[in-house]
Amino acid sequence: MKNALVIPVRLESTRLPYKALKTIKGPSIIQRVVNQCIKTGLKTYVITDNEYIAKTVSFNSKQNQNVYVILDQKDADSGTHRIANIVNELCEDNFINVQGDQPFISPEAILEMSNFMITNPECDIVTPVSKHNPDKYDDPSKCKVVRSLSGRAVYFSRNPIPYGSDELWGHLGIYGYKRKVLENYHKLKISPLEKVERLEQLRFIDNDISIHTYETNHSIFSIDTWDDFKYATKNYSNFLTL
Repeated sequence: MKNALVIPVRLESTRLPYKALKTIKGPSIIQRVVNQCIKTGLKTYVITDNEYIAKTVSFNSKQNQNVYVILDQKDADSGTHRIANIVNELCEDNFINVQGDQPFISPEAILEMSNFMITNPECDIVTPVSKHNPDKYDDPSKCKVVRSLSGRAVYFSRNPIPYGSDELWGHLGIYGYKRKVLENYHKLKISPLEKVERLEQLRFIDNDISIHTYETNHSIFSIDTWDDFKYATKNYSNFLTL
């Protein structure tokens, strides 16, 4: 089974416009994501709708033969949709979707998912979860998840769920997909829940496709808002020690 990393990135962002190109102590956010992915040794594809992002990443990663930049300007309403647009151009069996706003993601967190997919081939979609920091639990930019006893994701929300529970799980925004899931993505019906919550993974749940979760000890920080960006810039040195 061959695994590859795929980083979908767009220029526009509702909550933090042009965030992919914002810089943190030198490199842009998207270039930092790419640099972390390179450390895994896995082939890495960057898929973007913007020529400037494509040229910038290509220039800064030109010495690494494991990085490929693909310009996709077809319509896409999510990162997963963007990957599905070009999956037939790729040859791997499994694809790990690393978000373009996770500049400090650890290579170990990515490899943990890669190994999980290889050792659990029955899982079509996988994603990590961890006990949520209570300080962030009311933050709508941070996704929460309810799991079944077997680890299947029952529901994702921006709201605190489940009500009254003392076991609260936060979702970390990295996904693993089997090839067939992405090849059939365009056949899925658009999800009413996805529209309400603005969470792309709900399209799979609404179409009765299981998402398997696994617990991780890794922390994956995403820059979703201006406050996140300011925090990342101010605490840059702390992230380097994670």
